[in-house]
Amino acid sequence: MKTLILCIDRDDDLGRKASIEGPIVGRKKVLEAAVKLSLADPSETDANAMFAAVKLYEEVKGEKEIVVLTGSVKVGYHSDVILKRQLDEVLKTFKADGAIVVSDGREDEMVLPIIESVMQVISLHRIAVHSGEELKGMYYTFSNFFKRATEDKDLAKIIFGVPGLIALTYALLGQQSFRLVAGILSGFLIIKGLQLEKSLGGLLNYVKDSFVNLSTSFFLYMISGVMGVVALVKTTYLSGSTTMELAAKISIETAPLFFYSILALLIGVAIDSLPNRQKAYSFASMGVGLGVVVLVARSVGSWILDPTYPLSYVVTTTLLGLVVVTLVKLSSKFIK
Repeated sequence: MKTLILCIDRDDDLGRKASIEGPIVGRKKVLEAAVKLSLADPSETDANAMFAAVKLYEEVKGEKEIVVLTGSVKVGYHSDVILKRQLDEVLKTFKADGAIVVSDGREDEMVLPIIESVMQVISLHRIAVHSGEELKGMYYTFSNFFKRATEDKDLAKIIFGVPGLIALTYALLGQQSFRLVAGILSGFLIIKGLQLEKSLGGLLNYVKDSFVNLSTSFFLYMISGVMGVVALVKTTYLSGSTTMELAAKISIETAPLFFYSILALLIGVAIDSLPNRQKAYSFASMGVGLGVVVLVARSVGSWILDPTYPLSYVVTTTLLGLVVVTLVKLSSKFIK
């Protein structure tokens, strides 16, 4: 039986810290890579896993090979595609019947389905590095975490960017900033929960390109940003005896400002989307739909705050809004 001793470095510590590319094949090369990684970072657990893999390689009988696969700092789909490509490359020269996987944690074990798709996993060895000094271990844990956060752009945005924005908001607005901070956090959670990062990334590219070219859309983006900030600040100064009363005041006093801010943004994106008329029209349609929502919200807010405000106005506004949205939706079929 041909056995493959497999060690996984999913986040490519070997590449980032020791400038070693995978796959690393053979006992001698794996041992050299482990020593080089240990010298670059003595606290690195991947090096311990590689030493353990070499020890296991010496204990296994029969035809065998030892391999270290390296992924990418972009852990997930990107790193796993690289790992799969390296594994296929290894199997072209060593057609293993099964694999013994050596891991230093659950993250590396996330790629087990990739290995099992091409061969049987005979055994899994998880390496735990023991330390008698818990405080020192905690220091290294936090130190490594923050070091990794500075190297990983996506992680840095969460660890440093969001707290930094919150601290800046508090410094500028003082006690009035708590509601705004809650809004920032809720916005961040909504973006992460609905996975809107890609869409926002595309929007930022539009803004960047318009700034470089000094196009008309850039001035619309500036207007959008200014009005958005004004609306946020104004919202922090609103108050109400109940949550419903506060929501009603927001819908009347600041919702229009938010609408104009987003409308300017959508018009700018629509301009940048040309000559793709369908895409531009879809952004314009979003603006119309948002306008309908704001009008209905203002009508409901007026009804809540003013007992003399007729409910029929709310119903009429809602029905007319639905008609407008339906017409806009139907007309989109004729845009080519």
